Amino acid sequence: MGIGGVQLGSTLAANGSPQQHRQALQQAVQEVVGSVFFAPMLKMARENPLKGKYMHGGRGEDIFGAQLDMELARRASHRVQGGLTDALVKRFDRTSASTVVPKE
Repeated sequence: MGIGGVQLGSTLAANGSPQQHRQALQQAVQEVVGSVFFAPMLKMARENPLKGKYMHGGRGEDIFGAQLDMELARRASHRVQGGLTDALVKRFDRTSASTVVPKE
């Protein structure tokens, strides 16, 4: 099972413990929530036409703004506790419990 580019099957086969599985799942869900919810919000804020001469980062902001938005979205998704992230982790944890490959 993969979430947001993170392959959970390989993580489960290598680690095996339910706590490590849940931690990997939570990290993957946080990445998805950040890229789906926070990144578009930050992009819209960056495209706001109310830029003044003191609130604009110049050419560097224009070039690297998208990377900054993704990093801020990633950090914001790790700071948010509860809500959507926890609900998705619970849901995927139940569905992936049947696909756990035992470590041999």
